Amino acid sequence: MKLQLLLFTLCITIFSCSTESLDNSEKETTDSTLLKKVIYDKDTEDEYIVTYSYDENKLTKLEGEDGYKNVYTYEGDLLVKEESFLDGELGAYVTLEYNSVGVLVQYKEYWLDSSGLPESTYKHVLTYNSDKTITNDVYTGDHNSQTELYFTELISFDGKNISKLKDNDNVTEYLYSYDDKNGMFKNVHAIEVLNLLSQNEFGPYIMGNTNNITIDKEIYDQQSNHTTSEYIYNENDYPVSAINKYYNNGVLDEQQTETINFYYE
Repeated sequence: MKLQLLLFTLCITIFSCSTESLDNSEKETTDSTLLKKVIYDKDTEDEYIVTYSYDENKLTKLEGEDGYKNVYTYEGDLLVKEESFLDGELGAYVTLEYNSVGVLVQYKEYWLDSSGLPESTYKHVLTYNSDKTITNDVYTGDHNSQTELYFTELISFDGKNISKLKDNDNVTEYLYSYDDKNGMFKNVHAIEVLNLLSQNEFGPYIMGNTNNITIDKEIYDQQSNHTTSEYIYNENDYPVSAINKYYNNGVLDEQQTETINFYYE
């Protein structure tokens, strides 16, 4: 099973359709819109706020009001480290490695005891295939060595948006559909890399690349769960609100329905 199934499943959309897609060169954009704040279930007892901080268009921090915080470190234009804190204590961190032309080829997740999970490390090795898919081989071990193959994942794309994740167990599969509007994170530097880190247990939970997810479907052992997202957009075609609905084997779970409001700078 995928790492994110230990706690929760994250939606991701990553990369473009060539090996150049995971370098950190600036993307051509038509505006400088950046997402500043997200409010879940606004004006209810379940309200939860996440804020985003930037250096120009580089994401430097995202912070939840419950004490959860992710901090991002760059060397030049390359994102080289992600650190996850809860109430000021480091629980996990990620280091990233690039080849000579700035393409992401490997990253490692380090989990600490303070995370509430067993101390361990997961090494992700990325291979760019001729059919424009990406193979993600994940090895597990301690903080010094990761040699045991944990799982292999094949990533497929529709443009710059991921369309499918499939594990080598042939049991687990994730399918994604999108709108044709502006993605809320489309102008963020190194968005492809941040999308990738959103797979991780303590990742940034950044959904979408050029567009916004409308259907997120998980198929496991002939069981199917999916979430639908319905958006309202502003005059520039960026989403300003959404309703997420969760279905378990086709049956709506009304208790998991949530509203989301998006605020930009």
